[in-house]
Amino acid sequence: MAAPAVLADYKITQRLTFGEGFGSESTVYSKGVRERRESKLINQGDPQMMAMMEQMMPPMVEISQCDLKQDVAINPKTRSYFINYHDWSTVPPEKLARRPKQKMVIKGTATVSSTVADSGRRQQMFGLTARWLKHVNEIETSADSCDGANRIRMEREGWFVSLSLVSEYCQVPRAEATDAGGCRPRMIVKSAQDPGFFLDGTMKIFENGKEQGSQRIETLDLSKQTLDQSLFEVPTGFTEVDSYAELTRPSRGPADTTAITTVSNETNTRGSRRMKTVAIDFFSGSTSKIDQNELRGLISSRLSAAGISGYAVTSQADLISGNFANVVTVDIEKAKESTGAKIGGLFGKVTGTSGTSKAGDSEATITITLYAQDRKTVVATATATEKVKGSSNDAAKAAIEKALPAIIAKLK
Repeated sequence: MAAPAVLADYKITQRLTFGEGFGSESTVYSKGVRERRESKLINQGDPQMMAMMEQMMPPMVEISQCDLKQDVAINPKTRSYFINYHDWSTVPPEKLARRPKQKMVIKGTATVSSTVADSGRRQQMFGLTARWLKHVNEIETSADSCDGANRIRMEREGWFVSLSLVSEYCQVPRAEATDAGGCRPRMIVKSAQDPGFFLDGTMKIFENGKEQGSQRIETLDLSKQTLDQSLFEVPTGFTEVDSYAELTRPSRGPADTTAITTVSNETNTRGSRRMKTVAIDFFSGSTSKIDQNELRGLISSRLSAAGISGYAVTSQADLISGNFANVVTVDIEKAKESTGAKIGGLFGKVTGTSGTSKAGDSEATITITLYAQDRKTVVATATATEKVKGSSNDAAKAAIEKALPAIIAKLK
């Protein structure tokens, strides 16, 4: 491999196209051992779908602070941020205690390999020497793993360059914690060759030997410039949250567990408005690939917008002791993960392909049931199936958005 290029600060903008008129654009700012990444979705054909996608996947800012041994995710819309430490064993106990803990099951193995083939072709691009390479990532899961036997292959072919000084590259051991819970295989790294930075070319995804889709990557701008240090710091006035799920959760006020909430700032003939409080139960069905905290928070926010207080219960005791007007349940009948999402989730930081998690289609079928106060009498049900570009969690979110209005109509 060629020696890395000498670039102190740089800014690079790229476009990733999944299909006709749909994709994403990302801008990366680099300064020494710090990096800032901003991204946004592109959907030129359907404004309504674009609005829905932005709601499900709000634009986020990610800052890597390697010198501080941490990464920071920022949600500009809610003015909040979450710090993911490279080694959670060094975090103060009082802070670690606030982090949600969910059981993580390790089943089977996932063998990962990353190889590079050099064609020998060279050309100058953005003042750098680019090499035409073929980079192949493969992952094979065993039959006893979480999702059974599977073989995924991602091929990137095109122009690659080196962008960072070796002396500026910060390597630290990682012992990352997770707040997602669920199931994952034990990772076995067979080989990990690094092709450098992908400037321009195509990416193809295969599952069990069958092509699932392709993407086009192109660099729109790459420039050296002195960048302000503030780009790589947490903005002043932003609030820290305790988990990534909380960072991306729709904002909502404090929960109220009484069946009727009196709202004094919206009056009727008696000087106040009476607001129902509805319990949002834990989900049932195929829940291993969805974020219940995020989706129950979504339901709560939609109920609040309709003038109804939605409370996501923390235990079954809440349902028994709380004085709720109604109870909402959600059954995840199907949550089919996209091939792209599988790659993003399994390869993760081992191969640097987490951004491909939005490349494929995922599908979910859900049923929302509204019960009366006795938690037995069915008041209404609504079923929806949605297919989106993204993860199964995104598909479940879209299905809930589609089915929920029918439930809210019965509550008014």
